[in-house]
Amino acid sequence: MLNNMLIKRIKTLQRAAQIEDEDYRALLAGYGVSSCKDLDLKQAAELISFLQKVSGQDQGQGQARPPKRYADLGRRGAEWATAKQLRMLEAMWMDVTVQKSRGTAMAAYHSFLLHKFGVTSPEMVAREDVSRVRQALASMRSAQVQKRERLSCVQ
Repeated sequence: MLNNMLIKRIKTLQRAAQIEDEDYRALLAGYGVSSCKDLDLKQAAELISFLQKVSGQDQGQGQARPPKRYADLGRRGAEWATAKQLRMLEAMWMDVTVQKSRGTAMAAYHSFLLHKFGVTSPEMVAREDVSRVRQALASMRSAQVQKRERLSCVQ
């Protein structure tokens, strides 16, 4: 069980990343819990790191920040995923990928989107498909956690 300071940190980062409650619950489900209070310390650290990436708070203090990814998309039509949604999906992918370098991880992400959803690049994800992609990534994360738990029980 987490202390109140960590719970507040997680909830603050959730708001800073502007993650909807449904999406937040899906993230928690990837850890096999329904509330951040049920996370262990390692899981909480992973979630905080993920939320910092999504919210853009993982940069060093006092440094000029580069533009956020997908910021160049500007305001697109309502049928397309927002830049924040695209950053969230990409961060979720980086959390589940086994690729070592960012370049190969992004190539694998493009391949995943093409084969599972028929989308040629992240920029082409429709707003209506965001929840399906998010759910697929959360399921992959959950499967990894379960596999890790099974392996730790065997040892």
